[in-house]
Amino acid sequence: MDVLLDNVSIDLRNLLFEIAIALDAVGVDDIQHGYRVAYMAYQCSKKMGWEEEFSQVSFALGLLHDCGVSQPKERASLFAAMQPDNAQAHCDKGYQLLKACPPLSGLALPVLYHHTEWRTLAQETRPSTNDKKLASLIFICDRVDFLYLGSTLDQFGNLTKNDKNLIIDELAEYSGSLFEPSLVTCMSELINSDDFWFSMQPEYIETLASRFPSVPFFAAQMGLEDSISVAELFAEIVDTKSPFTSQHSRKVAALSAFLGKKLGFSTKAQRMLYLAGLVHDIGKLKTPSVVLHKPTDLTKEEYACIKRHATDTRHALMNIFRSSQIVDWAANHHERLDGSGYPLGKTAKDIDLPSRIIAVADVFQALTQSRPYRDGLKMSEAMPIIRALVEAGKLDKAVFECLRAHGQHCFEISTDYVEEASV
Repeated sequence: MDVLLDNVSIDLRNLLFEIAIALDAVGVDDIQHGYRVAYMAYQCSKKMGWEEEFSQVSFALGLLHDCGVSQPKERASLFAAMQPDNAQAHCDKGYQLLKACPPLSGLALPVLYHHTEWRTLAQETRPSTNDKKLASLIFICDRVDFLYLGSTLDQFGNLTKNDKNLIIDELAEYSGSLFEPSLVTCMSELINSDDFWFSMQPEYIETLASRFPSVPFFAAQMGLEDSISVAELFAEIVDTKSPFTSQHSRKVAALSAFLGKKLGFSTKAQRMLYLAGLVHDIGKLKTPSVVLHKPTDLTKEEYACIKRHATDTRHALMNIFRSSQIVDWAANHHERLDGSGYPLGKTAKDIDLPSRIIAVADVFQALTQSRPYRDGLKMSEAMPIIRALVEAGKLDKAVFECLRAHGQHCFEISTDYVEEASV
């Protein structure tokens, strides 16, 4: 069994923006830190006279630089002091994540060193000259944003001349020790410009990026396998938000691919199912943690927050993927055949088989995964629950029968740590 398949590719620039938004969702509400660091890095690169592609790479790095942040406390600690304690931990994790993602692996070393003092980084032999330039640039931009967030804005929300001078003085104090001296000089000139700060709005930054000249880094076409590599990075960020659902996205992906194989889908369709499974929950990044982690029954208002994640997933994926199939398969995972699902209340005629596969995989994985407040269900306990949903006309019977026929293997996929997808 198979379907007519799209050619899968992603918009790398939009993906990086979505990752930056996702990173802000780990413990800090909507501060656009990644946006601002990316903007400052690009502006400083251009003022330094660096080439356009290198400047755009610095912009990408600014959006991604905190990809190793995993917990709210860790995120908050990075804004507690100019030299935060244990900052290297998220640099190490970010390095590992990017190193494992071929399309973005060239950014791994700058992320590893982006909290390294200049006097130490200058003596390092592992990173290249360009890696050092990028790491030191992101470090100073990151710390300027820290100082900016600690400033007292005027009644109209603008940075005062006095606060600009305080930031410049702070950079000067650490020139040659924490920060590379020429970057201090360049950044200080930018800080004195009103337009530099006035332009630091999310919508202006997105417009700036949309008008970047074409360069190889962003022009390179990412096919299905590269898209999967980047989606695995994104899935790691999604699952990090909730320790209750660690590895959920990868396991739903692996289950969906396995069920697709057993139902006769081609290898390409199996990989697309895996990709859709990886990104099916990215909308949860906008779900308040207090709701996402609640171990007791949800109120109507809280349940509305939960339902919204499917809509947020759809819009985020529409911004990233050029394949409508990946968007639909992922965003449909809470739709039900009888029209009782959400967010659109689709019925059987509007829910294709790949969407039905991901819906069954999502329910099965959620039931069998252990949470801090309860153990995962045994297969003998989970199957009757899913059967009841099938008999009620909510989930697909053929997909359920495939799940039941291969129940033990599916249970092992769902409950074991997933390193790779096997299709």
